[in-house]
Amino acid sequence: MVQKVSVSLREQRFYIDRFTGLHPSMATHHLHQDYEIYYLYEGERIYLINGEEYVLKNQHLVFIDKNVIHKTLVKGNLVYGRIVINFRECFLSSRERHIIKQLFEEGPYVLPIPHDKRLIINTIIMKLYEEYQMNLKERDTYLSSLLSQLLIESSRLLELVSPQKKSKVIGTQQRIGNNEIEKIITYINNEFSNDISLCLLSRRFHLNEQYISRLFKKYTGCSFIDYLHAIRINEAKRYLNETTMKVNQIAVKVGYANNVQFWRVFKKITGVSPKQYRLHKQQENQ
Repeated sequence: MVQKVSVSLREQRFYIDRFTGLHPSMATHHLHQDYEIYYLYEGERIYLINGEEYVLKNQHLVFIDKNVIHKTLVKGNLVYGRIVINFRECFLSSRERHIIKQLFEEGPYVLPIPHDKRLIINTIIMKLYEEYQMNLKERDTYLSSLLSQLLIESSRLLELVSPQKKSKVIGTQQRIGNNEIEKIITYINNEFSNDISLCLLSRRFHLNEQYISRLFKKYTGCSFIDYLHAIRINEAKRYLNETTMKVNQIAVKVGYANNVQFWRVFKKITGVSPKQYRLHKQQENQ
């Protein structure tokens, strides 16, 4: 049976979501261009990261690097509570770069939070969640500051505890589909602003173009070109929302050689032109 991989595309540089209750296992494995912090504050959960299973209990933190395939599963019939934080590297200053590398790129890490650290970790995360719900002045600056505090506390925590790192806690699941598709998706996610084609992917990964095309459709449910457009337009939406860059500059920035093609693809995916989208977002944020 083919296990498909969904790709989460977010316009925001920072996103946080909270859930408490009974929730089934995630339907599909997924990955995204963001770093992820998963905070389990109640109950238990099973976390699959690149095919390996980790048991999460109350007061655990998980750090997932961008473009890593993962999924959560039900453990028993227990109510659980979790907060998920996703963020782009550009949401933080360059000073936090080494902490990101330590927590995410050298992981995955699953960290139990000691009793004496639970109050401060919980306070920072809850404050992040509360601030995110309100559209107050300098919200992003405040969120960035809180996120920096959380990363620093987590980095210190990493030095104190023994993390479950790349360990087969329950057992090893069969890797999702194929290492090839993971590498291809990661490459596209990192290089979408450059000239990418099936021909280029074929040369880079030493695979037949038709094989790559079939593999992509099989595991993602969409064609290579549709995925590439989705990644580019999602990034363009972020630039339109967060910067004052001109539309033609954004088109080049996300990988389109000319403004006409960018406009056509953007309207096909979103239903509106880039200028209309920006205007709508400006009115929404007032």
